[in-house]
This record gives sequence, structure tokens and C-alpha cells, in this order.
Amino acid sequence: MAKKNVEVAQYSGFVLTFEPERTDWLVEKICAGADFSESFSALDWKFERRELFLLASRDPVAVFAVALMERGHGSGGSGKLKLKMTDAVVFDSPVAPGEFMIADLAAEICTAGELKRTDATTWEALVVELSQLRPEAAEAISRLLLARNVERRLFGQSNRIARLNEQRDGLGIALDIARIDRAGILKTAVAENADSANSVLDLIDALPVQERSLLEHDAAVFRVVLGDEHPISASFEDKTGRALRVYIADKTDLETVLGIDLMIYSLYFENFLLIQYKRMERVSAGWAYSIHPSSNIHGQLKRMASFRAASTLIKNVRSASTMWSYRLNDEPFYFKFCEAFRPDARDESLVPGITMAEHHFREFLTLPEAKGEGGGTLVGYHNCPRYLNNTEFVQLARMGWIGASAKSITLLKNLLEANRDGGRTAMLAIIDAPKAKSALSKGRKW
Repeated sequence: MAKKNVEVAQYSGFVLTFEPERTDWLVEKICAGADFSESFSALDWKFERRELFLLASRDPVAVFAVALMERGHGSGGSGKLKLKMTDAVVFDSPVAPGEFMIADLAAEICTAGELKRTDATTWEALVVELSQLRPEAAEAISRLLLARNVERRLFGQSNRIARLNEQRDGLGIALDIARIDRAGILKTAVAENADSANSVLDLIDALPVQERSLLEHDAAVFRVVLGDEHPISASFEDKTGRALRVYIADKTDLETVLGIDLMIYSLYFENFLLIQYKRMERVSAGWAYSIHPSSNIHGQLKRMASFRAASTLIKNVRSASTMWSYRLNDEPFYFKFCEAFRPDARDESLVPGITMAEHHFREFLTLPEAKGEGGGTLVGYHNCPRYLNNTEFVQLARMGWIGASAKSITLLKNLLEANRDGGRTAMLAIIDAPKAKSALSKGRKW
């Protein structure tokens, strides 16, 4: 039987206008490099994940920018969809209708309340003419057109994709805790490099990833915890002096790796956290992680208990308190039970899931709710309503309310060595930042 030729529909975007006052405000925002969001009231309008807009003033009519926008979180009101601008090309001189060959540009213009997608032929003509009329912007317009189709999310069922997504999530969580731009960094990931990547750091576009010697003040922590591996590494910094240094010390083929252990060490609070990733699966009740008798989680819990017994001796050795030493919970271990990455997720999104402290997880396993219909044990949204979501965990970690003292960091070595022998990736994130001297950093006014 002959195969049918499937034609891919040609893309077309929108020519969008605003009230005069909002246009002036918008031009100012875009020229300053700031983001903006717009709410669209069409309840049944079908948006692609990324859309292109020609932005036009209304009086006089003129096209002043081309913008790439993508679905935002939340809504701009009841029944409204929100799109957020991610990139824009602004024309120094707006393009007036008379410059276009198209007879009636005004007829193509729409508003957020009354959307109208331009027909494909007219759209293509407008874009081509803009590049010709404003040649200095032609290259930037081409980049914008290509960016609409670039896939930065990782989809698939293989171990490689699952582990890269876990590493990507670990990097995102560490960036959030460090208060460094997660969205800006994760949006540079190039998914098409996944087949050749040795770690998530290889996916971050234009990031100078290399095998290098550890920074002197990281070396002591890293070698105590992860031995003499030669890691690949990357450093992320911002203008405030905050820095995040990431080391991935694993030479195992990603296809055979069973999971990742993310250790986050804060020089600011002198504490550490260890997050162990577990993959949830779809069951009849929804997303859940099944705990079989042969699950490696039992061995991990035993090693955590040994760590706790040994660290108790260290905790009993009193040391001088500091402004940064108090904890609501001084245990280091957390499990993150992850869903698969969602097809509608934004480029910078973290993987949704259930995060639980180890002692909370142990207590949960003793409850009747932890038992499944067939007598097995599992944890999922349907039976575990109390857990930390990504935002809650990040907030607690960011402010140093959770995590173990650096005094007990040497005790982690045996646990992590056993995990690595079982095929788990080791990922270390070290957060470095200048310490606040007052509450002004939290927005308080004195």
C-alpha cells in the first residue's frame, strides 16, 4: 500500500495591537530588555507552545517589534490564557503600512480580546518584507523564527532521557536555591544533543563545560564525599556575587544508570542536603512509586540509619552557635519521587513530584494508607497528601531551615560509594554567596 504524503501546515502568527498608553509602556519595557505577559480572552483559541507576534501601534499604525511568546503559568483572569514574551526584535524605526506591499495591513491587526491568526501566505510575506525593509534586524528575525521550533525539553522513555531529566531537575533546584536565574539557564538546553551527552551540562548551550581541577575551597568537600573522581563541572554566577558550582562525577553510561544522588552544599549556611531521585510510574490510582521487597530503597534506608547513628555522636559535641546554624530539621536526606516530564511543561520547568524527608517517608511507610490494593507498598498523590512540592522545598533549603551540619559530611562517603557501585550518578552542587548582614535582603524596612 502506498504511503500517503502528510503535509505539515505552514505556520502563521499574529499582528497584535494595544491601546496607545499600553503601547508606549510596552515599547519602554521591551527596549529595557524586560519581560511582559499578555492575557488572551479567547476561551477556545488554540495556541501553540510558542507563538510569534508582530507588535503594532494603533495610532498611527506601525509595526515596532517582532516577539516570540510562550504559554505562561496561571491565567490572566477567569478563562484567560497568558502568554509571556521570551525574546523580541525591536525596530529603531517602526515600519509603517505604506512600506509594505500588502494592501491593507490594518485588516490583519487584532487585539488580545479579539484574536485573529494571519493567513499563512500573508504572514510569510510580512516576515520576508520586514527583513528586507529593516536589513539590520534580518539576522535577529531569522534567529527568532528558528527559536520557535527549537526543542529544549527532553522526552522519551529511555534510561538516558530519564536520567538527563533528573540531572536537569537537580540543576534547576540548585539554581533556585542559589537564587540564580533557572529559567534563563534551562531555556538554553538543546534537546537534540541528548544522544551524545554525558551529562545535562553538555546540553546547556554555550556553557564552557570541561574536566578541570576542583576549586580549592570545593576540593575538601568533594574529595571527602565522592573520592578521587575527575568530574565535569560548570560554574554559574550572577551580578550579586552569588555562585553555583556543579560537579558531576560519573563515568557510567547513562543508559545503565539507575538514578542520581544530588548533594547540595551551602557555604552560606554550612549545611548539606542529599536528594535521592526515584521514578514514579502510572498506576490505576495515578502517579506512584511502588516499593517492592527487592527495591534498592531498603538498602538506602539502612545506610541512612547508620549515618544517623554515627552522626548522633557528632551532634552531641557542642559547638558555638552562629547566626546561620539554627535548623528546623537537621537531617540531610530527602527523596524526590518524580513524574515523567510533562509534554506541556515550559522549557524551564522542574519535574513535578513528591519530595519527602527520610524520617517522614519512614513514618509514612508504617501507615495503613501506604498499602496498595494488592498488598504492596507505594507512595503517590492518591495516598500521600502531605509532602513538599518544588516551591516549598526550595524555600526551606534557600533559607537554611533544613540540612545537616557540615561536621557530619565525612560520614556520607560510605553511603554514596555504595550508591555509585549500584549505578547511580553523583552530582554535587556547591552554593556560594555573600552573607546578609541584616534583614534588608528579605525586603524588610527598618
